Amino acid sequence: MGRGPKGPLFVSGDLPPYPRPMPRISPVPRELRPLVATVLAAALIVLVWTGVPVPAGIDLGRISFWIAVTAVAAALPVKLPGGVHATMTTAPVLAVVFDSALPNPFAAVWIAFLGSIELRDLRRELPWYGTVYNRSNYALAAFVAWIALSFTAPAVRPGDPLGVIAQIALVGGAFAVVNFSLALSAAAIRTHQPLSKVWSVSLRNILVGLAAQAPIGWLMAEIATAVGQWAVLLVMVPLLLARYSFSRYTELRELFFGSVSALSQAIDAKDGFTRGHADRVSRIAGAMAREMRLPEREIEQIELAGLLHDIGKIGVEDRVLLKPARLDQDETELMRRHPVYGAAILEPSAALRPLVPLVLAHHENYDGTGYPRGLKGDAIPVGARIIIVADAYEAMTADRVYRKAIGHERAMAQLEKHKGAQFDPKVVRALDALLKRRGPSAFEVSDLPPITYETLDDLRRRLARRTTTHDARAD
Repeated sequence: MGRGPKGPLFVSGDLPPYPRPMPRISPVPRELRPLVATVLAAALIVLVWTGVPVPAGIDLGRISFWIAVTAVAAALPVKLPGGVHATMTTAPVLAVVFDSALPNPFAAVWIAFLGSIELRDLRRELPWYGTVYNRSNYALAAFVAWIALSFTAPAVRPGDPLGVIAQIALVGGAFAVVNFSLALSAAAIRTHQPLSKVWSVSLRNILVGLAAQAPIGWLMAEIATAVGQWAVLLVMVPLLLARYSFSRYTELRELFFGSVSALSQAIDAKDGFTRGHADRVSRIAGAMAREMRLPEREIEQIELAGLLHDIGKIGVEDRVLLKPARLDQDETELMRRHPVYGAAILEPSAALRPLVPLVLAHHENYDGTGYPRGLKGDAIPVGARIIIVADAYEAMTADRVYRKAIGHERAMAQLEKHKGAQFDPKVVRALDALLKRRGPSAFEVSDLPPITYETLDDLRRRLARRTTTHDARAD
């Protein structure tokens, strides 16, 4: 999902930026020191090994041209979900690797190091170690790509298109493995997130567009050699199109999550007793699903379903939903319809349709005594089994206007008491293991946009105050 972690992530090995220019010297965070030190040391060795002594017969104009092209590509980053930035720098760096007129690996490593500098670096929006880490990442990735090219060159026969395609794939793959690994590792360490989650949020959905930069890089090198450097500028058009596709993906994803957040707030606006409940259930359910090592795509659906699990309460009459006393039998039956209402609300949307089984079954008990269909055991979707535990745990550990929370230990005791009946024992064990290892803070980090809640009563009072103030000023 894309719910703001404690710091933005950056795809090209970037470390998170700061909201204002940073001082020239800032300490490297303790958790990042081993990775930063290793990467910087490796890059320094490669830069010195390839640059000392400087190769003879350097074409300074050609090197300057590729630095300029790489810098232009680096100047057009796209902010992806979760604060990730993707650039078009891969294509020109690989073009340098493939350019037979350049003294490689010297040119590949140094152009990658110098040409990938971004405007954020010049504006000091990143700490010094972030800027150097990013440049080192590109230098190391370019060096590994050159090694892959050197090893595959003897096996590619002249005029063999399949051999060339395989070589492009291997060289591009070598570059991507280093670049992505260093980028994701830095992001995962700093945000205390698993690599799988960082990958899912940042790169998984744009992987095809990123992979397409490898053949574009080869084409740029071929055009520069056969036609001329000026013709390379024409190949920048596909890069701009790739950038546009990344930006459109970002916009559509933000629109989708904004819509989900709006739906989640709708029930909170109606029922002020449980303000923020859905957001907390989503966080708890996501953490539990990750503890159970479910696939990230499934975890995202569980988090979204957690946000929307009570959306059907919009269809419940106010006299029932907002009743301050215990519900009678008829009112209880009306309240129990909300999973069906929720499923009906989500069903028409193709994007939200995968959440329907989870929302419909989030009150099904493990022993078959739940509602609305009386499902039992594994017949209940695993996401729904997770949400019902998260729902109960949140309800017991969060204060309400009509009662105080009972605390984590007593809440876990209740879950243990009812596991096998109301709750799936595996899910309860996962929650217990998560709490023992990380404590309640395990639920504080989430990837959805923060939600500001306002009940309808709050809105009415605010509008009434605004009207009164307006009338007073008019007098």
